[in-house]
Amino acid sequence: MSKKRRIKQKEQQKDIKSCTYYIDGMHCPSCEILIEKKLLKQNNIESADATLTEGSVKFTYKGEKPAPDSLSDLFRENGYTFSEKRYFREKDIPMIAFNNGKITINKKKLNSLFMVILSVILILTIFQMISDSGIAGRIVLSNTSSYISFFTFGIVAGLSSCAALVGGLLLSMSKQWNEIYIDSDSKAEKLKPFAMFNVGRLISFILLGGILGSIGSSLGISLNKSPIITALVIMVVSLVMLILGLQMLEVEWAYKIKIALPKFLTRTVSNEEKFKGKYMPFIIGALTFFLPCGFTLIAQGLALTSGSFLRGALMMFSFALGTLPVLGMISLTSVNITAKPKLNAIFSKITGFLVIIFAIYNFNAQLNLLGYKSLSDIKLPSINFQSNNSTNNKQNNPTIEVDSSGVQIVRITAQGFSYRFDGGSTVKSGVPTKLIVQNKGVDGCAVALTARGLLSNYVYLNEGENIIDLGSPTKGSYKITCTMGMVSPITLKVI
Repeated sequence: MSKKRRIKQKEQQKDIKSCTYYIDGMHCPSCEILIEKKLLKQNNIESADATLTEGSVKFTYKGEKPAPDSLSDLFRENGYTFSEKRYFREKDIPMIAFNNGKITINKKKLNSLFMVILSVILILTIFQMISDSGIAGRIVLSNTSSYISFFTFGIVAGLSSCAALVGGLLLSMSKQWNEIYIDSDSKAEKLKPFAMFNVGRLISFILLGGILGSIGSSLGISLNKSPIITALVIMVVSLVMLILGLQMLEVEWAYKIKIALPKFLTRTVSNEEKFKGKYMPFIIGALTFFLPCGFTLIAQGLALTSGSFLRGALMMFSFALGTLPVLGMISLTSVNITAKPKLNAIFSKITGFLVIIFAIYNFNAQLNLLGYKSLSDIKLPSINFQSNNSTNNKQNNPTIEVDSSGVQIVRITAQGFSYRFDGGSTVKSGVPTKLIVQNKGVDGCAVALTARGLLSNYVYLNEGENIIDLGSPTKGSYKITCTMGMVSPITLKVI
């Protein structure tokens, strides 16, 4: 490097000065991104580094130093105020503190937590009420059903178990995508990643639905042979959702796991000249075809028997279109709240709790599917009012049915979103056994039954009686659940 060039660089460095201002109004990590990106748009600001924990921003600039009042005017709509002195921040006060034998309660924090928990409970209650309503069971689908029927079925799916998987995935990604356009004044621009997610989902359902229709039952058989792979993929997705949910709740150790985009990437990805990174939401949306909830499996199974590319494509498109209102509502709500720091902080916490609950729910369901111990095995103790122990034992352990040819018969009733034994649930090993399932109208993934180690495949239940040959089972305990593990499992014991 020449002497003149070194002198020029030193002179340029002398022109760049640094400054630290304190900020009132920061509530969540997204505030850091918004402040930095908006400051970097100013001509005389060279770099910016905002810190939520300190409630401050350190920036470098050329020429005249931006005054705190001018920056406060610039961020007035976002609710931030700048000062050279540190602000008193109520958020730094613990929710409950013990000082000199006295209890101090931060009422704002307590009220905020109460609002978040109440909102989560309300959302989950509505979710459960819709799932328990049995509305899905009233929609009878076949490969000859109208596209309106598939659309309606998609609406129900979006409001039930699909919300726990696909909706939970979208919620977990919303924080990352909102940060890309957090400084934009255009709602249309902020909606870009969400729109690309939903467009990617619709296009993949059209194309892959058409492929299912073309290839038919041969592909259907191959799809049904991968329940373990599907379970493992969903478990990985659930773990990612869990970490993102913890980050939304500002759990410090969760930030050490770099799933969130680094700051330099969020700036680069939002550059219109480098559009490549923006296709990721489209790809994620397209891949949701391979993360099917029980409703999606039903639609995919019918597409297999549609007999043509066009029919299969339109069936899956109609179904995916039905899920769009809920996914669209999640997208729009997320974008509308982002620019309002206080609301965004509350929304982030509500979303964080929901994402964590959905992640645990999905992960637990896959443990059921794989036949491992899970939260579903936790049984609350029941009070026994009967004094006759021998009678009670007979009721809890009824004798297994054996037909005239010596075959053990296990009977199950499948109804709504549950399975139950009608008779004994313990059989002898090495003895020919049949499972008879009486389908009295099932919902969602309950239409397809599975039991790892006992059944080698999914078994789709027809209306009425279904006879399944179990061969001569070996010793063990086998969980019987649906294709997604979401139906509370019942256990068949082989002794």
